[in-house]
Amino acid sequence: MFEFVKTLDLSIRSALTRAEGQWFDSTRHVDTSGYITLDRLTIAGSSQSGNDYVAVRPSVARQALARLPEPNYEEYTFVDLGSGKGRMLLVAAEYPFRKIQGVEFAVQLHREAEQNIVRYRHRGRRCRDIRSVNMDATEYMLPDGNLVLFLYNPFGPEVTKRVFANLEKAIADAPRHVVVIMVNPECASVADSMPALRLYYQTKRFRIYQTAHASPATSK
Repeated sequence: MFEFVKTLDLSIRSALTRAEGQWFDSTRHVDTSGYITLDRLTIAGSSQSGNDYVAVRPSVARQALARLPEPNYEEYTFVDLGSGKGRMLLVAAEYPFRKIQGVEFAVQLHREAEQNIVRYRHRGRRCRDIRSVNMDATEYMLPDGNLVLFLYNPFGPEVTKRVFANLEKAIADAPRHVVVIMVNPECASVADSMPALRLYYQTKRFRIYQTAHASPATSK
């Protein structure tokens, strides 16, 4: 009986997740839904390790963005590492970030993200500067200034370690306030081990970290 109830609960949640994604797409005139396995994609860069594509739930994304330690979105560049078809970029566009960048190593997903950015229409849009780049996240140079980095479990431990090593170096070279959002964080231990970050907030679905020594009030 317990297994039946558990299976039914998972089925209901999956259906609600699909419905939420379809509603988001239809109201924004985009196509960010679907599940795509990595072996069907052409990969850019040297890191051939990553996870299959599935888009974040908009409601979970908004919950995380509502919990940021610094509400002055205008002072931050939003970066989605492993941005896929661009759903998170479009959710972030409904907040007044300075600019928004997506980093996607799958050629097909990047092209779809570019199309979605062009097609995106919503009266709640508050950021106009949105772009997707097709490259390996381990080779991506982080923008200057305050950052909000978003990761929806895009790659495994080894690539995550390389990405966070780059982040640690960037913070050391140019101290600023950095916020890291990890949804379904299977590699949260990598962030936990970083001296430059401290855990700010967590739920069952996501964790938020921020730089340990640079405060929002003093970072530029």
